[in-house]
Amino acid sequence: MSKHQTITFLGRVVDQKKQAPISRAKVLLTYAGNSVITYTDLEGIYRLKINFNNSNYLQAQLSIQANGYKNYNSSIKLSPKQKDLGDIRLVDPNSNLSSSSNIKSSSSSTSKSSSGSSSSTRNKLSASSNSESQENSFVPLPIIIAVMMVMFLIMAIAFKNPPQKSPTNQRNPVNYNY
Repeated sequence: MSKHQTITFLGRVVDQKKQAPISRAKVLLTYAGNSVITYTDLEGIYRLKINFNNSNYLQAQLSIQANGYKNYNSSIKLSPKQKDLGDIRLVDPNSNLSSSSNIKSSSSSTSKSSSGSSSSTRNKLSASSNSESQENSFVPLPIIIAVMMVMFLIMAIAFKNPPQKSPTNQRNPVNYNY
């Protein structure tokens, strides 16, 4: 690695509940007395250009602010070998959940095998599925009520008496011949 190298790190900011990208979120990275500020694009993606000075990693503080969401703050290790910072999930201010991320430290990125990118993808997917399984364990009340109403209607139709035919007078017609 050269003495001074500029590396672009990128990540994405999404809504934890909806998994939708959050645009115009302010991303601030503070490291070694320097600060870098950027904003997310329409897809929630941000890019941070960092100057590395002949080191394997850089300790930094990442802060994210977005309108309608709790602020996110995290201490991270940046490594030139791991340029994808993963997803950061923000929660709304009324939620009792905390923001989460898939940011990995440099120790996990240096222990990768030759299939580093697929290992990285697996790590992201497992971290993502863990947070989603915790999040999706709560079923909203309106969904429960709707399912119960549908079941009630099905049972009402199933147990409904078949329509009754009106009785017809079935007398034997008598022919009177006079």
